[in-house]
Amino acid sequence: MTNVRTDLRVELVERVHSIGPILADGVAQGDRERRLPDKTVRAIDESQVSRLWTAREYGGFETGVRTLSEVTKTLSHYCPSTSWVVNNINGSNLLAARFPQAARDEVFGENPGAKLASIFVAAGKAVRTGGGYLLTGKWPYASGILHDDWAILSAKEVDADGEAVRAISVLVPVAELTVEDTWFTVGMRATGSRTAVAEGVFVPEHRVLPVELQLGRQNATDVTLAPLFRSPAVAAMAVICASVVIGIGQAARAFVVDRAPGRGIAPTVYTSQPNSQTFVSALGKTALSIDAAEMHASRSADVIDAAAEDAVALPDAELRRIRGDVGQAVNLVTIALDELMWAHGAAAFAESNPLQQFWRDANTAARHAMLNVHVGRELYGGAFFGLDQIVPSL
Repeated sequence: MTNVRTDLRVELVERVHSIGPILADGVAQGDRERRLPDKTVRAIDESQVSRLWTAREYGGFETGVRTLSEVTKTLSHYCPSTSWVVNNINGSNLLAARFPQAARDEVFGENPGAKLASIFVAAGKAVRTGGGYLLTGKWPYASGILHDDWAILSAKEVDADGEAVRAISVLVPVAELTVEDTWFTVGMRATGSRTAVAEGVFVPEHRVLPVELQLGRQNATDVTLAPLFRSPAVAAMAVICASVVIGIGQAARAFVVDRAPGRGIAPTVYTSQPNSQTFVSALGKTALSIDAAEMHASRSADVIDAAAEDAVALPDAELRRIRGDVGQAVNLVTIALDELMWAHGAAAFAESNPLQQFWRDANTAARHAMLNVHVGRELYGGAFFGLDQIVPSL
């Protein structure tokens, strides 16, 4: 089994390299237009890299967390925004597996390459009606929504008096939503993370799920499920989000190393940066920080995959450490990127220089709620004393 998984991982990473030039060629256009170029979206579809967390019965690869992490890091070398969108599609497709069979068939049955978004902030309102619910609300930061087929949205079910009854997760075709252009940022611009809007959209009963079932860990020991679908979805998605940032850091390091021999250090006598021991030593320190970030994410991915394979539920203390891992990883990378900007020199800020793009994209992605380094540290530190969780869904 291990060799089969490893071979598939290598194949999928190679697929990324095969479409890499297309992704890289679209970076400037995507940054300018604040959405992925059509050629990029076609490359994603044709390479099937958005199907890693889709069930095999629907034409997906059903890989583990480590494999998607490796694919995500590789995507970031070519286009960080593409990496983020692919990460979000795969995570959303994993969450879609929690819905009943009828909903899964509706989404993937005739479209194995269906792409989903998922947004769990600014919950909407759902009012029960015959056979389902009427959904109204706005959900910002819907990464990839311009190219997705379906969206998983959070809502509060309310009674006739407008009182909240429970929190639910709903599955809606993007064609039934309105997308507002609200994504104006300095980084990750091409993700097109705009606002999804629903105005009285009907959602049938089979596409509604209590949030605690959507984000919970009740499947961890269910041996009737494939290992992927026993994984703690929130923790797994956090690792992949961090992997996007780590891949950016690795790409930035490679760029600085590649250009260093041909660059001097103003105003010194050094005509080649590697001749400076200060430069070499600083680069070594920075490289070790990026390596450490990767080790944090790999540790978490391997822990999740091993538990899922054995149908064992991860304890809360371990899940807290995973949140600490991902926060620490992205924090290390953002610091490393500052150091790489210094090492490369003022040219790093030229619009034509990919370093400034890496710097903007990584710092934007690192501020995602699941990657908050301060929350991760508090969660992990609190585990040593048995303190209450500060994050409901680990």
